[in-house]
Amino acid sequence: MVRGCTLIPAHTADLLLIHVVCVKTWDVEDLTTIYLVRHGETEGNASNLAQGFSDVPLNDKGRAQAKLVGERLKNWHLNAIYSSDSQRAIQTAEPLLKLRPDFEIETTPDLREKNYGVCENYSWQQLRDEYPELFAKMLDVKTGSDTKFPEGESDREQSDRVAKFTDAVVEKHDDDETILFFGHGGSIRSAAAYLCKFRLEYKWRLQTDNASISAISSAPTWRDDGWRIERWNDTNHLSLAQLDLA
Repeated sequence: MVRGCTLIPAHTADLLLIHVVCVKTWDVEDLTTIYLVRHGETEGNASNLAQGFSDVPLNDKGRAQAKLVGERLKNWHLNAIYSSDSQRAIQTAEPLLKLRPDFEIETTPDLREKNYGVCENYSWQQLRDEYPELFAKMLDVKTGSDTKFPEGESDREQSDRVAKFTDAVVEKHDDDETILFFGHGGSIRSAAAYLCKFRLEYKWRLQTDNASISAISSAPTWRDDGWRIERWNDTNHLSLAQLDLA
């Protein structure tokens, strides 16, 4: 159970998604926290494309969102910052790094989005039209985690690389440290599914908007039982009043 949270269901692509905003912290000593920030908007996001490994930049809205992320996080306690090596993730981190020059960012391919292979930058409708059987398997809860497009990777393969990286980071840092990841919708959901120990095929039910901030935490005494969600898909910093693209 997630305590102190608001759960708002939303229907997208015929799947029930859960939007969670949680501001509850757990009164536990030696609490490890990982903040998960999805990159700002790109033109591919605006056009509803499967971008995957494609190294695309933020659009104007995404750059404005990145500035608001930086302002939101500038005074938060942090011990380390990691990012996908895709430029859209790095560009989302840059405003915060300018405000926090005491930090260096470590980039890694392990936090990249899922690789869609030959279907990179296809629209979801193109995927449905050109690969109807694979697309149907991808949406099927029984087969979706192991389905992949030609020369791409499955959700499970992505999750395995994210899990390996996350384990290494947690092992590297002390039990009371706070870590920040800049990543993608798929890699953020994979990290949460792995650490919180819920079934991988349900990770897409976690709504993860562009430039959203999520957080999960654990302590050594109960880490083996799974991490806990402290906040999910928090976009309070992205109010329309703040998002001035002029």
